Amino acid sequence: MNKRLTLISLSAALLLAACGGTVPSGTAPASGTAPAAPDAAALRQSLAGTPRLSALRGQLLPDLSGLTKTGNEASTRQELVIGYQDRAFVDRLAAHLGARTVDTIPQLGLALLALPEPLSVARVAAALNVSPVQGLRFAEANTYDVTLPEVPDAGALNTQDLRAQADSDPLSVKQWWIRQIQADQVRGVSTGQGVTVAVIDDDFNRQHEDLKAEGKIVTGLDTRSGKLLTPDLPLTTGDHGSGSAGTIGERIGNGVGGAGVAPDAILMPIRIFDERGFTGSFNVAKGFVFAVNNGAKILNNSWGGGGYTQVIKEAVDYALSKRVVVVGSAGNDHRGQMSGPGAYTGAINVGASAGDDMKADFSNLGARVDLFAPGDNGLTTYSTTNTGYGLFGGTSMAGPVVSGAAALLLQIKPDLTPYQIKKLLAASGDPMKDPRTQGFNRVNVKRALEELKAGRVPTDGGAVEVEVVDISEASSITGTDVILTPLGGQNKGMPYLGRTGNGQLEASAKTQFSGVARFFGVEPGRYRVSVAGPSVNEYGGTRDNVVGEITVVAGQTQNLSYAHQVDFYEYSVVGESLFRNNSVQTATDLTALQTPANAAAFAGGLLFGGAFDSANFVYAPEVSGADVDYLKFNLAAGQTLTVQGLAASLGSKTNVQVDLLGADGAVVAEGKRVAEAINKGGGDSVASFKAATAGAYYVRFSNTTANEGLGAFYTSLVSIK
Repeated sequence: MNKRLTLISLSAALLLAACGGTVPSGTAPASGTAPAAPDAAALRQSLAGTPRLSALRGQLLPDLSGLTKTGNEASTRQELVIGYQDRAFVDRLAAHLGARTVDTIPQLGLALLALPEPLSVARVAAALNVSPVQGLRFAEANTYDVTLPEVPDAGALNTQDLRAQADSDPLSVKQWWIRQIQADQVRGVSTGQGVTVAVIDDDFNRQHEDLKAEGKIVTGLDTRSGKLLTPDLPLTTGDHGSGSAGTIGERIGNGVGGAGVAPDAILMPIRIFDERGFTGSFNVAKGFVFAVNNGAKILNNSWGGGGYTQVIKEAVDYALSKRVVVVGSAGNDHRGQMSGPGAYTGAINVGASAGDDMKADFSNLGARVDLFAPGDNGLTTYSTTNTGYGLFGGTSMAGPVVSGAAALLLQIKPDLTPYQIKKLLAASGDPMKDPRTQGFNRVNVKRALEELKAGRVPTDGGAVEVEVVDISEASSITGTDVILTPLGGQNKGMPYLGRTGNGQLEASAKTQFSGVARFFGVEPGRYRVSVAGPSVNEYGGTRDNVVGEITVVAGQTQNLSYAHQVDFYEYSVVGESLFRNNSVQTATDLTALQTPANAAAFAGGLLFGGAFDSANFVYAPEVSGADVDYLKFNLAAGQTLTVQGLAASLGSKTNVQVDLLGADGAVVAEGKRVAEAINKGGGDSVASFKAATAGAYYVRFSNTTANEGLGAFYTSLVSIK
């Protein structure tokens, strides 16, 4: 079990609210002396248990009037993936959207919704991610922008290549790559027996003469249809998966074909490409879960593209958390930027080498690659026929070579972690000869097994869990990029990306939400941690990064907490347009929160936070000048609205002015400057008004200093009683 090391990260500009200390009772200042400035840490501590307005707002789902498609979205798919905390939320959301729940993955807390026309998937996802919604972790469009890489053209296959040789596996002599990684020299030690490898691809031919055997293939899944792919069924479509399967585990000693890296490995088909193309990120996640839950110890992924998606990231993390190895192909674009499963932290990302240990011309390269493996003209079961063979290649071949190598190690030592396997294969390989890949090795399974037999097993990696909350209310921020950049080692300078969702790590008195990005299988060492500005454009606040450093320790999980500056209330929907809340007409309408069930919370005072930022974001009309925030409430006759504003007293670079306005926009109560501590009813500014007549009333927050942007945030206590 991993040990946990909790770190609270601080920034010179943005400080996480203090968790210790008590609230001083405070005494009146002596006559003629200036009042003492309140202690920011004590003030934050005094607010720690205060109910948050965001928690009440989290009960509300977004207004649909501003979430229709724009012209360039007319032909987009109507599929939305929801990360949920409880299943009941999915039904509530589907009913609100008029959507149909297509499928769920309970193990990951994911649901696939089919949205009705004319809702925009992108706008609905963005609106859901704007502020914490109770029961929601994240929302994103189901991704289809993924392809199987083309196998590099090997030219015409010479019939000489298929001529029988004298041994029982006639084509083994043609498999140069088996000899180069010395897999032919370890057959008496390990053949991958008993280790199941899931081939996540376009299906493979379960009837091929050199793959078919009793117990060789286990039941897999067609991820689009949900049908099981049993060993007796014929090939559905494609030949790419057959090339991957043969490279991993083509049978040995049966008198036909050649042999794979791990010829006795068990193969499981997971079909994610069919006649219609990629089956979608949601279905890939479903395939990962099926494979892991049905005994796969290695997931081979000879595909990529599509960019970062939280859905596939969570699927990769699920596998890694179950100690299942995830292997990905680095890609055939001859560049240093990669996408696909191998690019996620903890997976093994494999580049392709040629027979002379130079980088294959097409292969991607760079710090994100963990090791190289042969990927050039590998003769195997790359065919659609039951007796056919062909020259497979690309990083599509290199990945399966490493998957086979991992199977050899797991037969000998089944308790190896995915990180240990990655390190063992990377460290024990032969040095690449290409000057573009200095410092990288090409896999050598004989040396890896020798290290394993000698007991020289690498220590395990670490894990990092980064929580990001807003500085004003300590409510979670979803959709925020968290980047770990190694400051040393082979992967120095190559960032690993995660994104926060509302996954609850553990019970917390601070907030019912927990915006967390997770990283598994992290190389021990020093890292720069960058918490980017919120990636959801509707957030107010700042996009400036919060940057820190950590040391990842082997076998430990580190919990980091960062506070960022956002404003969950900055935008409001008026008609079908989104506006910043900088006027009475575009005020953030919070009247829907004033239910009888919430009356006690309002009477006791709710914590509300915001930011002063004159920057403009996507979807809202451009605004010039200082940022002013308006909130709308309803008051019954005789009710009193009181708002205490806090900014400079909490460490903000600004002072906040609070004013209360009537329905006509006229000021009914001007905020007074109060320098006393909050436990004496003070703050930067306090305004209170007792309504003579029922109606709409507004709170206006304005900045009394010149500071805007980073560090210009405020907090307030809003009470209606």
